Amino acid sequence: MERNEVEQKYAELLKDPSFDQLGLLLKEPNIFRVLRVEHKELNHSNFISWLLDPAETHGMNEVFLSRFLQDVFVDNRSSSFSLIELAKIDLTNVEIRREWKKIDILILTEKIAIAIENKVWSGEHSEQLKRYKDTIEKEFPKHRKAFVYLSPYGIESSEDEFYVNYSYERINEIIENILAIRGHQFGESITNYLKDYSTILKQNIMSNDQVNLIAKQLYNNHKELLDFIYDNIPDPFDEFQEKLDQMVKSKGWKIGSKNRYYVKFYTPAMEEMIMKYKKANGWPDKEAFLFELGFYYGKNISFNSYVSPPVQYFDYAERLTEILSEIPDSRKKLGQKWKAHFKTSLKWPLEEKMEKWDEDSEKEVEAFLDKITPIVNKVEAKMLEHRDELIKLKEGIEQYD
Repeated sequence: MERNEVEQKYAELLKDPSFDQLGLLLKEPNIFRVLRVEHKELNHSNFISWLLDPAETHGMNEVFLSRFLQDVFVDNRSSSFSLIELAKIDLTNVEIRREWKKIDILILTEKIAIAIENKVWSGEHSEQLKRYKDTIEKEFPKHRKAFVYLSPYGIESSEDEFYVNYSYERINEIIENILAIRGHQFGESITNYLKDYSTILKQNIMSNDQVNLIAKQLYNNHKELLDFIYDNIPDPFDEFQEKLDQMVKSKGWKIGSKNRYYVKFYTPAMEEMIMKYKKANGWPDKEAFLFELGFYYGKNISFNSYVSPPVQYFDYAERLTEILSEIPDSRKKLGQKWKAHFKTSLKWPLEEKMEKWDEDSEKEVEAFLDKITPIVNKVEAKMLEHRDELIKLKEGIEQYD
C-alpha cells in the first residue's frame, strides 16, 4: 500500500463514529485496568477467592459459592457429591485458602475439600495437577473431594479424568446473574467492583464485550488499512499461526473454525460427513468434529481429534463418538465434553523458535505433522467406513431442522 493511500484510509478511520465510541469506552474508569492487574493470574485468584468466601465484604453471603458448587457437583468427575445434597451443606463456616501448599484456591469445610487450579495465560507444569490431587488426598483423607481446572475457555487439563474443567465465561455469567437479580442489595462500591471485573473478563479474557464488538465493526469498515497495520506488527504467535496454517494446507487438509492460538482442520473426504450445529458449541463455525493443533501457552504444539460438545442433535455426536472409539488405539478416557480420541504433543518454546525461525524449525513442525498424519488417515478411513450412515444422520437432522 502506497503512503498516500495509507494516509487517505487513516483519515477515513478517524472520521468513523465507531472510532470515537471505541476510544471513549476504553477510557472509562475500571479499577482493575487502573491497577494493571487484568492479565495477572494471582490477582484473578485473589478476586475469585473473595467472591467465593461467604464471610467477605461483598454482601453476597454464600450465593456465588453456591452457584459455583452447583456446576462442580453436577459434573461426573465430582462423583462423591450429589447436587441434591448441596442444600444440606453448611456453607456459612466455609474456609477459603489461598496458595495453600501451592494450590491456587482451596474451598474447605469440615466434610468437603475442593481444590481449584487457576490458569489464565500460563500452562501446566510437570505433573502439577497430579501433585495437588495427591496432596489433598493425603491431607484430607476423610473429606469428600473435587478438583477444578479454571481457564479462560474451560479447556480440559492433563488430568481430565479427575479435574472438572471450568471457564471464566461461566464465572462472568454468575456475576452478571447475581447483579441482575440482587444488584440493588449491594453498595455502590461493591456493584462497581463486580461490574468492572465482569467488563475485564469480557474484554480481556473472553473478547465478547461491547468494546470488542465495536472493534470488530471498525475492522469490517476499515479492513484494508487495519490489515496493513496488523501485518506490520510483529507477533510470534500470529506469525506461527500463519506458518502452521499454510503447512496444514500443504498437506492437503482443509482449515476449519478459526481461533487465535489454534489451527483446526479436516480432510476433504470428511467434509460431507461433518455436522454443523445451529447453536454455539465453542467453535465459530460450530462443527461437530475437527482435528486441532494448539499452541495456546507457547510451550508446546498439542494435537487433538475432537468431537465437540453436542449442544443439539445428540444422536449424531454420540454415534460419531462410538464410531471413532472403534479405532483400535483410540483413547478410552475421552473427556467429559470435548471427546478426544487421539492426542499427542511436541515440545515447542514458540517465542524462542520464532525468534530464530529457520529451515530446521520448519522441518521440526513438518515432522510433527508427518507424525499425526497416520492418525488423521485412520480417523478419515473409519468415518468413510460409516459414510452413508453419517451422511444420512446428518441430512436427516438438517431436513428435520
